[in-house]
Amino acid sequence: MPSKVFISYSHKDEKFKDELVEHISGLVRNGDITEWNDRKIIPASDWSAEISSQLLDSDLILFLVSSSFLSSDYCIDIEASKAIEMHDAGQAQLIPIIVRSTDWSSSPIAKFQGLPKDAKPIDTWGNLDEAWLNVVSGIRKHINEFVPKADKSQAFISSDEDGLVVSPYINEWIEDTEITLTHRNVKKVKLSDVYVVPDVELLNENNKELKSFRSAEDVINDCSRIVISGDEQQGKTSLLKYYYKSLLICSNLPLIINGEEVKDSSVLSLIAKELARQYEGITLDNYLETPDKVVIIDNLDKVPLNKKFRDKFIFELCSIFEKCIFTVQSSFSLLMDEIPALDDFDKIDILVFGNKKREELIRNWISLGVIETISDEELYSKCDELKDAINSVVKKNIVPPKPIYILMLLQMFEANSKLSLELSSHGHCYQQLIYQAFSNAKIHDNEYDKYLNVLTELAWKIFINEGGLNNQQLRVFFNEYCDLYLDIEQEVVMPKLVKHSILCHKDLGIDFKYPYIYYFFVGKKISEAYSEYEEVQLKVDYLLDNMHREDCANILIFVTHHTKETWVINKIQDVLSNLFSEHLSATLDRRQLAFMDDFMRQIPELIIEQREIQRERDEYNEKLDKHEVTSDEEFQDESPDLLANINKTFKGMEVAGQIIRNRHASLRRDSLTLLAESGINAGLRFLKYFIVISDASKKEIVKVISSHLEENPELSNSQVEKFAENAYLHLTYGVINAVVRKISTSVGSKEAMQIYRMIEDREPTPALHLLKLSIELYFFKKINIDSIETCMTKLSDNTVCARIVKELVVRHIYMFPVNFKDKQKLSSLLNISVRGQSQIEMKRKRIS
Repeated sequence: MPSKVFISYSHKDEKFKDELVEHISGLVRNGDITEWNDRKIIPASDWSAEISSQLLDSDLILFLVSSSFLSSDYCIDIEASKAIEMHDAGQAQLIPIIVRSTDWSSSPIAKFQGLPKDAKPIDTWGNLDEAWLNVVSGIRKHINEFVPKADKSQAFISSDEDGLVVSPYINEWIEDTEITLTHRNVKKVKLSDVYVVPDVELLNENNKELKSFRSAEDVINDCSRIVISGDEQQGKTSLLKYYYKSLLICSNLPLIINGEEVKDSSVLSLIAKELARQYEGITLDNYLETPDKVVIIDNLDKVPLNKKFRDKFIFELCSIFEKCIFTVQSSFSLLMDEIPALDDFDKIDILVFGNKKREELIRNWISLGVIETISDEELYSKCDELKDAINSVVKKNIVPPKPIYILMLLQMFEANSKLSLELSSHGHCYQQLIYQAFSNAKIHDNEYDKYLNVLTELAWKIFINEGGLNNQQLRVFFNEYCDLYLDIEQEVVMPKLVKHSILCHKDLGIDFKYPYIYYFFVGKKISEAYSEYEEVQLKVDYLLDNMHREDCANILIFVTHHTKETWVINKIQDVLSNLFSEHLSATLDRRQLAFMDDFMRQIPELIIEQREIQRERDEYNEKLDKHEVTSDEEFQDESPDLLANINKTFKGMEVAGQIIRNRHASLRRDSLTLLAESGINAGLRFLKYFIVISDASKKEIVKVISSHLEENPELSNSQVEKFAENAYLHLTYGVINAVVRKISTSVGSKEAMQIYRMIEDREPTPALHLLKLSIELYFFKKINIDSIETCMTKLSDNTVCARIVKELVVRHIYMFPVNFKDKQKLSSLLNISVRGQSQIEMKRKRIS
């Protein structure tokens, strides 16, 4: 792992700092060090806190010594003081580099051996390169020989006036991730390395029924008394750690109390105890007189006091502290209205991570240890690769997208040295999560098979029952189970499975806590019993008929994980082949799209605008989050047949693609090809159906649009008709474009790219040219100019498809870094203006 180098200097010596950075660039490039100086501080951030954080996290501290440096109160009194303390503790090494002649013999750093050789000032050397070479050699020697004695915890408060400091206990608590995380690029993963502030749902102050959504970062500044609720493992404690640290940086004095450790309602004795544990250099009396004190209680719902003394305890805390922050389990939040002491508190719910927050967490993980050296191209490519894999596992209402699950999956992928995502298949990931739950439940390894079998049979019973089991049904289940298998004790098995979130109590019965565990075990039962039991075979037919439903589709995917037999894949292919079977696959050739030629010529040419990639990605993720919040939970059985078939087509494509991505290494080439063709052709047959029905209904659609436009008195009848026709064609083009993208993202796979190329070669239609290119861009995350040029040559006389190619490329440029030279090539190839991009590139170079 690279050593972290901190450079401290006077800004009057900036040229020496720049020369040092230039000469150690080889160490940075080789991965020996990472370098930080204050010019890397982000504008508008808290510069003092950032410098303190970087200093405390460093292994090697370089002071560029000059008269200007020695006369700087900040450099000597703050930075040098802390650096000497860290050096003496063996946590870092301090090296003075004498850059200008000055008397530093009486300075606090005079006891340290300086560089260059004999501490001869840099500016007195006849050959400056030789001077800096001597410095770099000394730095390299320190790197090779020095091993920090202990991890450095960030001391967030340090005051020479009153001696107040945060205790090592708090420093360790603030950075504790609470689950073991390992990463190849860092010795230890700290919470601040990966933490992402969640969004929260806030009850409106004026109308308790109206809720607003905002970042938890804003809440601490706007609210003085807060109760934060969330499910287990939703990140409540981590949010409190973030608040504790933020309050310290703002010179507040927070005090954290674990509700489970409260023994009685004696508030002052509890404060005194926690004060002694969390701070050094402050008495209880002084603390009580401090106006900026804050009390934080984690797990208020677990305070072991009865109602009377719990209320007394909260009221007394509120009389001492102006600012109070409490957390409770979501289930307890329903009882808060019965606690008078909480009447004037703002009620906050932590939300699970949406697309934007998930991407931020993944970026943090990828950047660990390489944040200063990783390129944007590599960062965003790896980010999307991991995000696609995690999104296929962590879904709404299947696995809750909590930070804990995302980190567990990232940890799982980290186990693969080359970041191979083969383990991202539904089955392997969920199996690991289930084993993790077994481990948390203290189930011994030799009992895993027993518990797996119990859960398999229980899941099937619940599936047949179409819902959870009540107490009587559960007793019958265990009696029947013990008749078929070795006896198990319901009183031993069930509490373990419920306590550790595998099962739960729902609607006066027992059910699986999370759908993914239920789908996993139903799929396991089907894979084991399909060939023997007619009842199982009939249920498979039911799943196939309802493949547009989220639950049915996911169970089928799990069946393909549990069995290597081909029957399930063959049946899925049959379903896909029968969808819109009365239509041929859309080819999107020029003749088929001729009715849109005039319209396409009227559309303005594309221009690559000046857009910031990260902002563009954030806006895209925000749109996805908004769509997921407002979309229906799932498609219901009672939907009309046509609509069901459309949804079954889209869901069927997703199932086919998920199987390809999960099983690309174990399925035979012919099976992969048939599955890919089934998914692609189902989508293209739907597209052909849409084009046919759209063309046939053109007059009616234009008439409806015209009726709305006729109300505008400024438009003539001919203008109304023209606008209406353009609106119809714009809608048609939009659907064609969207379906092409949907097919490619659903059925595509990076690993199976040769299959899509073979399908294109076998039937070289414009539709398949587009799909192959779209799959390349989406799954490889990079521009292949030769491939784009080949595609454009094949589509040179097809204005609709050529336009879609241009939009695919422009979208990629907005979401991923593309160098200016390649943009120029694309500009010429696609006839797209990139004016203004040169200024952007120059600006980026100046910033870097």
